[in-house]
Amino acid sequence: MTETQRNLEPAVPVIWLLGKTGAGKTSLVRALTGAGEVGNGFEPGTRGAAVHDFPPQAAAVRFLDTRGLGETGYDATPDLERAGRTAQAILAVIRLDDPVQAPVAEVLRDTNLPVLLVFTGADLVTEPGAQVRARAHVTSLIGREFPSVTMALPADGLVVGIEALLDALDSFMPRAAAILRRAEEARVFAKNRPLVLRYAAMAGASDVVPLTGLATVPAAQGAMLHALARKYDVELTPARMGLLASALGTGALVRMATGMALRQGAKLIPVFGQTLGAAAAAGTSFATTYALGRAASAWLHGLSRGAAPDSATLRSLYDQALKGAKHAAD
Repeated sequence: MTETQRNLEPAVPVIWLLGKTGAGKTSLVRALTGAGEVGNGFEPGTRGAAVHDFPPQAAAVRFLDTRGLGETGYDATPDLERAGRTAQAILAVIRLDDPVQAPVAEVLRDTNLPVLLVFTGADLVTEPGAQVRARAHVTSLIGREFPSVTMALPADGLVVGIEALLDALDSFMPRAAAILRRAEEARVFAKNRPLVLRYAAMAGASDVVPLTGLATVPAAQGAMLHALARKYDVELTPARMGLLASALGTGALVRMATGMALRQGAKLIPVFGQTLGAAAAAGTSFATTYALGRAASAWLHGLSRGAAPDSATLRSLYDQALKGAKHAAD
């Protein structure tokens, strides 16, 4: 069944956001995609069905937002029918502190689509017993069981429950879950990017003097990996260092080591080595250190959540970061 679902999921999966006005659909999409402005379809009080593509330039996941249910004078039937024909799954967004969920329950009773109940407001309803009663009340309204996650989506503060939502989504929309996981990892790396840049600059600056880079560049890279591990709350043991090296692949490591040796030799050439050779060595050490930091960040992020990315993903991140850093250093 899982393999069949993987094959049936389209290249651009469509996720239907269903819920009342103010349930937290806007906050949920911002938490999933990291988009500061998520489009007109996600402004409070949406006046009709709207679509938001993520990323906007080349859609990999499409969110379909229908107007908040239960509004006075709003006949939701046409929008609901269109959404039911278009979407592959429903995220039903329900506030824990709002017991009036009959309009949402009515839609969920009749749908044949996979449904994930997303209970928001865990930061508002903090008592565990009250949360259990709220979820049970919604289940009784629907008259059938659906998988659910509970989240806190404060305007300012720590978002809780994203990983649980992605785990649940992975069971019936694996492609969408994978895309959104990459978006989450990229947002975390953006916070750690200054640290990686700092160590990359240290590696580059230390590789100007002939032969010293053989010791200083690996030292800077090792210090960077340990600093990143602390950011992700992962203990970087020798065994895990070996796993990271294995995931990056021997090809990337051999190229890194060979390039280091050649750069040190070039710096020994009179005149040329002291000018162009030294500058090229510094730029390359900066780029390789930054690329290593980018790939290691993705690996540590996955490791901290129990699912390190595959080797192909890591090598792709390394190559992309290397290319971008070399361009910046030129």
